Amino acid sequence: MKAANVTVPTPSSHTVTRILARKGGTSFLINVTGMIIAFLLQVILARELGVDGYGHYSFVMTVLTFLVFPAKLGFDTTIVRYVSAYRSQQEWGAVKGLLRYSNQWSLGLSLAVVLIGFGILWANKGSMDSDLFNTFTIGLLFVPFLALATLRQSALQALNEVLFAQMPEKIIRPILLIGCLYTAVYVWSAPSKAPMAMLLFGVSLGITYALGAWVLRKKTSSHLRNQEAKFHSQAWMKTSLSLMMNAGIYLILGQMGVLMMGMLHGTDESGIFSAAVRIAALVTFAMTAINMTAAPLMSAAYAQKDMKRLQKICTTSGIASLAFAGGVFLFLLLFGKKVMAVFGAEFEVGYVPLLIMAAGQFVSALCGQTGMVMTMTGHESILTKALVVSALLNVALNAILIPSYGMEGAAVATFVAGSFWPIAMVFVVRSKLKIDTSVLQALVNRKRG
Repeated sequence: MKAANVTVPTPSSHTVTRILARKGGTSFLINVTGMIIAFLLQVILARELGVDGYGHYSFVMTVLTFLVFPAKLGFDTTIVRYVSAYRSQQEWGAVKGLLRYSNQWSLGLSLAVVLIGFGILWANKGSMDSDLFNTFTIGLLFVPFLALATLRQSALQALNEVLFAQMPEKIIRPILLIGCLYTAVYVWSAPSKAPMAMLLFGVSLGITYALGAWVLRKKTSSHLRNQEAKFHSQAWMKTSLSLMMNAGIYLILGQMGVLMMGMLHGTDESGIFSAAVRIAALVTFAMTAINMTAAPLMSAAYAQKDMKRLQKICTTSGIASLAFAGGVFLFLLLFGKKVMAVFGAEFEVGYVPLLIMAAGQFVSALCGQTGMVMTMTGHESILTKALVVSALLNVALNAILIPSYGMEGAAVATFVAGSFWPIAMVFVVRSKLKIDTSVLQALVNRKRG
C-alpha cells in the first residue's frame, strides 16, 4: 500500500469514539434489526418446511457459502483494506481500477464454479433425494450474484456507507423472502418444499442485488466518472490470494460442522445443528457489526502510522463487543432451550450444542478484534498460519467426534478450533504491533491510565 499523498488530520481519541459510536451505532442497529428478521426467517422456514425440508435448504445454503468463497477470491476483504486507504489518500483512479479488476475476476470464477458444480451434481443425481437435487440445481444459479453482491457490500463499507452496505442483505432480502414465502404458500398454494424456498431466495436475491448495484453507482459516480482506472494488479492479487485462504478457513471454522453433520448423520440433524450454529453466532454479532465501521478506521490509522489511534479503535470496539456478547451468552445460558424450541419441538435437542458453541463465541469476544487488526495492517500471512492450524483441528475433531457424539461432538470441535486462533492472535498482535486487543487487558490498562 502506497504512502499517503495528502495530509490527513489525525482524529483525537474522543473523535475516534464518536465515529465508532455514530457509525458503529448505525451498524449495530442494522445488525440488531437484521438479527431479529433473520431469526424470524429461520423459524418460518423451519416450521413451513419441516425438519426434512429445512435440513435440505440449510445444507444447500451451507454448500453455496463454500462455493461463493473461491468465487470472491478474497477480494471482499481486499476491497475494504485498499479502498479505505485509497480514499484517505484521494486515489480514486486506484479505487476504480480495483473495483473493475475484482468484479471481472469474481464473475469469471463464479461462472466456472457454477459449471463445475453442475457437473458434479448431475454425476451424483442417481444417489440423491429428488428434493435435495432440485434445491441444489436452483441454488447453484445464484453463486455469481452472491459473490458480486459481497464485493459491492465491501466497497460501500470501505467508503463508510455502513447503512447502504448492510441494508440490502441484512434487512431487505430476508423481508422479501418472508413475503414471497407466505405469498407462495398461502396465496398461490405452492408446496412447502426446499426447492420452492430456494427459488424464492433467488427472487429476493435478484431484487436486492439490483438495488445494491444502483446504490454503489450513485455513491461513487461523482468520484470515479472522470478518473482513469489505475491498476496495481500484482499487489491486489497477492493480497487477495492470502485473504481468500483466510476466508476459506473462517468458513471451515464456522460451517464445517454443519457440512460434516449432513454428510455423516444426514440433513435432518444437520438442519438442527445449523439452527444452533446461527443462534450461537449471535454472541459475537455485535463484534461483526462494529467491525463494519472499525475495519476502514483501522486501515486508515495504520496507513498513517498512528498506532495510538489504532489502539484506541481496538479498545473502544472491543469493550463494546464484549458487553453485548456477555449479555447474549447469559441469555442463551438461561433460555437457550426455549429459543431452540421456537423452531419446533424437534429442535430442542440442539440446546447443549448451542451452549458449547456460544461459549466458544464468548471466548472470541474476550480476545477482541484480533483477526481484523491483523488483516487491516497487512499481517494476514501470520493470521493464516493460525487459522490453518485451527481449520485442521476442526476437521480432525469433527471426523473423530461426530460419528460417536453427533451434534455435541461437532459443537466441541467448533469450540476448540474456534477458540485456538483468537487466543493465539492476542499474543501475536501484542508482539508485532504493540497493540493489545484483549478486552480484559484493555480494561486493566484503562484503569491504570
